[in-house]
Amino acid sequence: MAVETRRTGLPGEGEREEGSSEEESRQPTGELEQRVLERTAALEAALRVRDEFLSVASHELRTPLTSLRLYVDGLVRSAQLGALGPEDVPRRLARVQDQCGRLDRLIATLLDVSLLSTQRPVLDLEEVDLGQLVRHTVERMEEDVRRAGCDLCLRAPPGIVGAWDRTRVEQVFTNLLTNALRHAAGTAIEVALRAEPHFVLLWVRDEGPGISPEDQARLFQRFSRLDPTRPGFGLGLWISRQLVELHGGSLSVESAPGQGARFTVRLPLPAPLPPPGP
Repeated sequence: MAVETRRTGLPGEGEREEGSSEEESRQPTGELEQRVLERTAALEAALRVRDEFLSVASHELRTPLTSLRLYVDGLVRSAQLGALGPEDVPRRLARVQDQCGRLDRLIATLLDVSLLSTQRPVLDLEEVDLGQLVRHTVERMEEDVRRAGCDLCLRAPPGIVGAWDRTRVEQVFTNLLTNALRHAAGTAIEVALRAEPHFVLLWVRDEGPGISPEDQARLFQRFSRLDPTRPGFGLGLWISRQLVELHGGSLSVESAPGQGARFTVRLPLPAPLPPPGP
């Protein structure tokens, strides 16, 4: 007994697929070949970006791991030889702690890329004094500022309060300040905060070499590294823009070659969160 098989689906689905195939078959051979070439070129470009990212990621993760291993090996060897005095322990453990922190930040960056690429993160909104957050972050990065040889001017008045994700906003500001210290070492850096009626502006301005219009166009793209010789994944600015936009804000840059750069975060100023109930 013959069994009849039927393809189920949305009404007209078969007709659309058949029509699409017929339409492609009617296209000139040259046009089809051009489309295939474009798709192939796009795929090859994506693969190159992936391979470059994996290479950079491997190098960036290996660097702090190698330093960490050397520091730990040195501590063990000194302890075994009895050459590790009590006064040496805090200083040498601080080096281990620095490398652990760097490794942790690199891993967190990779996790952020995966999260932002596959789903929309849920923000943990709370009442945040933005001026206080900025000042605390600058204090935490004092050693980085000193190593970069930068003169930092901070204008962040307290009392600018809104409902934001404290951890994510701090991450954005840390990325922007780190970017300025990396690309404008030895120059003056300005960090400022200003409240408007319905939004707040936070900017980081440096006196570095500036950014050309062509580079600005790709600055916030994933894996974009304007200077491949410098360390980093090329992800900090892309992640920062994604996080700011999740808050309903924007992140922009103003720059010109030889005139430094100013990165500006614009965040909405919603009413503070209501107090928790009894």
